[in-house]
Amino acid sequence: MTFTLENLQVPVIRKAQKVTCKVVKHLNKGVVVSCEDGAYLGIILAKEEKDLRRNGTDLSIGAMLEAELLDPSLLVDEEGYYIVSITKLLQYTIWDDYVAKVKTDEIITVVPTEANLWGLLIDIYGIKGFLPLSQLAPVHYPRVEDGNQEKIFDALLDLVGKEFKVRIINVDEENKRLIFSEREALKEEREKILSELKVSNEYEGVISGVSSYGLFVTIGWGLEGLVHVSEITYGHVHDINFFGKVGDKVKVKVIGYEDGKISFSMKQLREDPWKIIPKQYNIGDMIEWEIVRFVPYGAFMRLHEDINALIHLSEISDKPVSNPAEVFKLGQKVKAKLILLDPRNRKAGATLKMNSTPKKDKKSVKRESIDKTSQKVVIKKKEQA
Repeated sequence: MTFTLENLQVPVIRKAQKVTCKVVKHLNKGVVVSCEDGAYLGIILAKEEKDLRRNGTDLSIGAMLEAELLDPSLLVDEEGYYIVSITKLLQYTIWDDYVAKVKTDEIITVVPTEANLWGLLIDIYGIKGFLPLSQLAPVHYPRVEDGNQEKIFDALLDLVGKEFKVRIINVDEENKRLIFSEREALKEEREKILSELKVSNEYEGVISGVSSYGLFVTIGWGLEGLVHVSEITYGHVHDINFFGKVGDKVKVKVIGYEDGKISFSMKQLREDPWKIIPKQYNIGDMIEWEIVRFVPYGAFMRLHEDINALIHLSEISDKPVSNPAEVFKLGQKVKAKLILLDPRNRKAGATLKMNSTPKKDKKSVKRESIDKTSQKVVIKKKEQA
């Protein structure tokens, strides 16, 4: 066809015009697109490009996009790129899609982009969403014992960029805002576990919180219970953090369920070591284990797994000892003699003084005293006869 002024078509360029674009170049300033079959070049600015990539939009060379021309009077760079936007067009479609998901109670995936003290902020192609602190699943809830706001905020910041399965629980049509809930997305799983829950059930869970009084464990991501410090292990819990951190997988046994509160045990999943110890040791046996803990009245050495034997200050040396740390180091292996083994009261004692006699618990001493008194009474009666 011969080129003439008559067959020359000048593209119409107006604000808010919908245009078909093809990605042709990537710049630091944004993504350059060829609009309306090469009639002119546009650019998707870098800030929007970042958001689009985060939400999974294909911006590879050659990708075809529907865009909107923002303001024909604003040009970028010496090339004279028109500013175009995909986000505005996407918002209409996405908003309608999300409103439809509310009616079907559908679970969706979102990725928080920011956090504040009250929860997580979500941006979906410019549509604002919010996941409140109270709507987080137990495994994600920032459990801070002293309520320190700085620690809570730091914990929430750690969740930014992670995927969350949520349901929409509130739609603000006027301001185009959505409220999400992770707890609601887990309600079916939570209800299923509750329907089957009974004392003695065993589960694999995830530690969702650590406090001075125990470990919070979540089963099925949506149902949380407490392993009280007394149910973590048969031995002494000197540092609860030694037994797990948030995110660790642990096995638990249900030992109670009352008023919606679940009690778990970790120690009841293994044999009580105090049933094993009397079979392995006798009073007077020599043992060699490491020093694991100091107390004002002595030092504890390991006896069996996490069961320890006390070496009292008076049993460390023939010379007076006021501070066990001056004699031992933590982790140091020592040889000692067992002088107390009391499974009933769950106590064990040892000595470094090899001439020490075995200790007897108070009940044994009391029984022996009664026996001797009884014998004396019988003898007196015989003499009187």
